[in-house]
Order: sequence, then structure tokens, then C-alpha cells
Amino acid sequence: MKATLFAAIVTTATAVVAASAPAPAPPSSDDLARLAFKNDLLQKRFDLASSKEFYLVLDPAQKSMSLMYKAALLQSYAVEGLEVGVPQVLYKSRSDASGWESKVWHKGALDPVRELDRVEVVAPPPTAEGTEIEVQVPQTPEEKYPVPPRYHIRFEGGLSIEVRPPGSDAEGGFWARLGQRWNAWWADAKAASSGDNADTVRLHVVMSKKDADSLYRALPPNTALLVVPPSP
Repeated sequence: MKATLFAAIVTTATAVVAASAPAPAPPSSDDLARLAFKNDLLQKRFDLASSKEFYLVLDPAQKSMSLMYKAALLQSYAVEGLEVGVPQVLYKSRSDASGWESKVWHKGALDPVRELDRVEVVAPPPTAEGTEIEVQVPQTPEEKYPVPPRYHIRFEGGLSIEVRPPGSDAEGGFWARLGQRWNAWWADAKAASSGDNADTVRLHVVMSKKDADSLYRALPPNTALLVVPPSP
């Protein structure tokens, strides 16, 4: 009888304490915004990891760009700088640069394209005398795939990544550098002034020449892109 009465007193005291405890504060609008941001980013990463696409994750805050496939990291590149630009005519923007961080871009393709994607070397059969023919050693990727000093990865919908390592035009002397800069400026000017230009937003990504060359040689066709937006 005493044990039952003691248990009842403890239960009642616990209920009183629980009832008197202050209710947790409701989440603020900032907390809800951060939670919605994380959920949206996780959903995009999940969708990309569930697809059969290779994809790039560009994270300006972490200064990195990763080549991924089904959530597996294939290659990571250090990003030394990032600039955002839109085509302009007479100092007036021709497109809206907002919203490019909040969507996934698909069908990324190199411009200029790699001339040769893959070479399969098959050993020739031995001769009738049984002498094996000497097989030529294939070229290394560095020998096989020359990388231009400036290239783009263009995605369906108008976003373009321009990769141009710092100092890439320093070789070849003054006139060579001047010619490269003039050609780059003229190509941009023609693209910006033409009505059929596909670039609406351009991200100038600065990375080392080693990483830039590696990205050009490794990028699969039809690669997707997710740019991690800044956290609210």
C-alpha cells in the first residue's frame, strides 16, 4: 500500500514538473529559412546521386569543384577564384543573372570539344612464323589530348563555365599574348551582340593549370552541374 502511494506521488510530481517546464521556443524565420535551404540542397544532391549522370559540384565557399558519380567522388579541383558575368551590350546586361545557383544544370559539354575521346589498342595476332609484332605504346593523356589555354563547359539553358588558368597567356611573347586576348575579347563581343548566343550567365573559374588540364581531359559528356549557393 505504501509503495503504491509512493509511486502515485512520484507520478504526480513528475507531471507537475513537466507541466511547469517552459515550452520550447518556436523556430525563428531564420531557422526555418536555413532548414529549407538544407532540405533543398540535400534533395538536389540526392536527385543527382540517384541519376546516371556524372555531375560537378561547385562550392565557392569551400573553394572547390568536385567531379562526382552516384555520390562517389572521382576528382576534386581547388578553385582559386570565381567571377560571375553576364553578356552586356553598351554596358547593359542582356540577361538576368539571378537564380543560377538554385538550379541544377544539365548536358554540360566542352567547348572546344576534345578531338578524340577514347582509343582502344588491340594487339595484332602473331605472324605465321610465330613472331609477335611489336605493339606501339599509346600516347599518354597529356600527349594525346592537348588542352587549350581557355575553354568553356556549356550547359543546357545558358550557363557557361569558363576555365582560364592564371598566366595561361604568358607564354609566346608580347604579340602572342596580345593576339590571344584580342581573340578572346572579339569572340565574347560577337557572342554578346548576337541574338543566338547561348550564354546567359558565365562563371569564370580560376584554377591551377594542372587542375584545368585534368578537368578538360576527364570531363565526361553530358555532365550536370550544381553550384552550392551561400547559406542564408
